[in-house]
Amino acid sequence: MDGIRIYRGINQIGGIVTEFRKGGHRILIDFGANLPGTENAELEDDAMVRQVFADKDPVTDAVLFTHYHGDHVGLRNRIPQGIEMYAGATALKIMKLIAEGVDHVKRKKGLTEEYDLPVLERIKPYWKIGEAKDFHGIKVTPLVCDHSALDAYMFIIELNGKRILYTGDFRAHGIPGEETFEKLIKTKVGKTDILITEGTMVSRLCEEASNGIRTEAELARKAAEIFEAHKENVVLVSSTNIDSVMSFYNSVPSDKAFLCDIYQAKVMRIAIEARHRYFPGSYSYRGNIYVLCPDENEYCMGELRKYVIPHTKRHPFKMARAGLYSEKGFVMLARVNRDPGSETGRFEKRLAQMTDPHIIYSMWTGYLKDGKAEDPAIVSFLDGRDDAGHMDVIHTSGHAYVEDLKKLMDMTEPEVIIPMHTESAGNFRELEQFRDHKDKIEVCRPGEVYGI
Repeated sequence: MDGIRIYRGINQIGGIVTEFRKGGHRILIDFGANLPGTENAELEDDAMVRQVFADKDPVTDAVLFTHYHGDHVGLRNRIPQGIEMYAGATALKIMKLIAEGVDHVKRKKGLTEEYDLPVLERIKPYWKIGEAKDFHGIKVTPLVCDHSALDAYMFIIELNGKRILYTGDFRAHGIPGEETFEKLIKTKVGKTDILITEGTMVSRLCEEASNGIRTEAELARKAAEIFEAHKENVVLVSSTNIDSVMSFYNSVPSDKAFLCDIYQAKVMRIAIEARHRYFPGSYSYRGNIYVLCPDENEYCMGELRKYVIPHTKRHPFKMARAGLYSEKGFVMLARVNRDPGSETGRFEKRLAQMTDPHIIYSMWTGYLKDGKAEDPAIVSFLDGRDDAGHMDVIHTSGHAYVEDLKKLMDMTEPEVIIPMHTESAGNFRELEQFRDHKDKIEVCRPGEVYGI
């Protein structure tokens, strides 16, 4: 049957796989792994892979990735050879950077399982943003959208005379901002017949209501206040949450140093190269980025040492030496220890050497102690420092707020709304904000075909 099938992601966040089918052909959007801590998963990963590729009918023409988060790309290694895969060009650079580190650990441990980089070499960048590509009667137009992952996409799908908007993960409060979001919907999307939208924050209404930081601009302002008040600032933020990383970078007082490790510096380089022309105030070089190298070994700087920003002719990356920043103070991006062979990570060792470190926690609060998906590595990193005197929680969601979901519904005027990427799909019909669209909301079942 021609139509839409959401294999996984109707009543859970993450682990996303969606099919669009016409005749004997189909495309898939995302092929994600279940998030750690997922309760009552609709399908376990192995079972999901078997179900999606149970037989060769229909033919899978392509797999399109919305962005690089593991709950959307984590099972890419399980996609059979010969199937085309696509992702954003900048997103692909970040995926390869992550894979280099993962493969290095595999080689170091003598593991013989499949490496990540060869799989990524099979992924092509999108043909042209804003233009349609026809996959045997399924037309797909990729559109760049705002998300905590850089270079994320939503898609317009044209199938059997229906115009479908598949949002993927998106938001309207990042560095691109609400104005860019509205312009995208008005000029590139317009009216749709079917809206398939993420609803992460419908599952997190209490968290949304209690969070005083709603936008990246607010996060930057609050960070600047904290950095001024403390000499030793340690920021725990996802290295690939690029908007927030750049917000912290731009909020460092002029008399303090900005520090990060080699991996984080490489991510920032990719981001600055990709976005400085579009968001010069937030994605341009504004001061030296000091790179923490093991044993202050200059060799570790590699290509970073040679890099010159084309539009400024400046060398932004310098090797960090302890004497350079210990007296003035600093803002240091940190990463928790996830090496099972090491009792103490590099940043944990640095924390122990500090006089009075102040931590800025800028990740989902569900990872904290007693949280919904408590992360042992994060809990260990924060042990003894997670009280109000030693830590501030300032974080803005990577997902659309309820009012932005409503705005999207109002602007696209769909006949049918299918929620996904939420633990509360049924709640879409109950929310007062969605009352004008209540009768349009269609809550599908995992694996069920919605015919077109």
